[in-house]
Amino acid sequence: MNPFVDWGFKYLFGTDKSKKNLIGFLNFLLGLEEHPIIDLRYLNNESIPLDKDGRECIFDILCEDDKGEKYLIEVQNAGIGYMHNRMLYYACRLIDRMGEKGSEWQYDFKKVYSICIMNYTYEQNPVLRRDFKLCEPGTTNLLSDRLHFIMLQLPCLEKEDIEECDSFYEKLLYLLIQMKEGMKTIEELKQEVYEHGLNEHIREVFLGVLEDADVASLSPKERLIYDERLKRYRDNHACLDYAIETGIKQGIEQGMEKGMEKGMNQKSREIAKKMKDKGMDFSSISEYTGLSIDQIGLL
Repeated sequence: MNPFVDWGFKYLFGTDKSKKNLIGFLNFLLGLEEHPIIDLRYLNNESIPLDKDGRECIFDILCEDDKGEKYLIEVQNAGIGYMHNRMLYYACRLIDRMGEKGSEWQYDFKKVYSICIMNYTYEQNPVLRRDFKLCEPGTTNLLSDRLHFIMLQLPCLEKEDIEECDSFYEKLLYLLIQMKEGMKTIEELKQEVYEHGLNEHIREVFLGVLEDADVASLSPKERLIYDERLKRYRDNHACLDYAIETGIKQGIEQGMEKGMEKGMNQKSREIAKKMKDKGMDFSSISEYTGLSIDQIGLL
C-alpha cells in the first residue's frame, strides 16, 4: 500500500482499528517514550468551520490524546503556497475552539501540535525535520509552549536500510517511504525489522503498520476504494510532472532565444563601434547594423 495516498494514510493511522499505529508514531516523533501517549480519540476532522460562509479546513487526521492535547496531521504530496501560514492559521482556529465562556476561564487551553509530512522540500538547504515554537528570537525562551509545529521533508531521508536511520521516527518514515517506492515487499520490510534488534514493543509498532499496509488484507470494498484513490494520486503526479517538464522546456527555449538575441545585439554594437571609429557616417552604420542613430551616438 502506498501510505501517501490520502485514503491509505488514513487507513494506516486514522481509524480506531489503526489507532495503535498513530500512538506509536507520535510517541516516537515527540520523544514521549518515558511518558507516552496511552490513548487517542479521533475528532471529526472535517468539521472545523473557518468563517461565516462555512468554509472548512480539512486535515488528514485530527485527534486528541488522553491529556487533552490535540494533533493536526497532514500529508502533502506537492508544494502549496503559504504552507507555514496555513499551518499557523489552522492551529489557531483549533485553539479558538477551546475557548470557554465566562469570566472564570483563565485561558488554560491544551497544547496543539501541527505536523506536516511532505513528499517534497520547501527550502534551499532542506533537512528532514524542522520544529517551530513561539520563542524569543535567538534564544530558547518560550513565550508559550501551547503551539508546536513539525515539518518533515521526506526527500531528505536518503537511507537504504533501516539500520542507517538514527531515531525511531526516522525508522518508521523509512518504512513508509519504502512502501511508497515499492522497491521492497512487505515481507522484506518485516524481515528488516526482525533483524534490526529492536525491543518487543517498538518492533510490534513497526510490524503493525506493515501488516495493516498489506494490500492483500483489504476487503473487496476497501481495495476498490484504495485502487481508485491510487489512480487519482498517480494521475495528479503525472500532471504535475508534465507541467514541470513543460515549464522547464519552455524556460530553456525562451532563455536560448533571449541569449541569442542578446548575443546578436552585442555583436551589432561591436561592429558599429568599429565602423564609427573609422569615421563612417551614422546613417550607413545604422543601415548595416540595424542600430538606431541614437544608439550609435552612445557608443
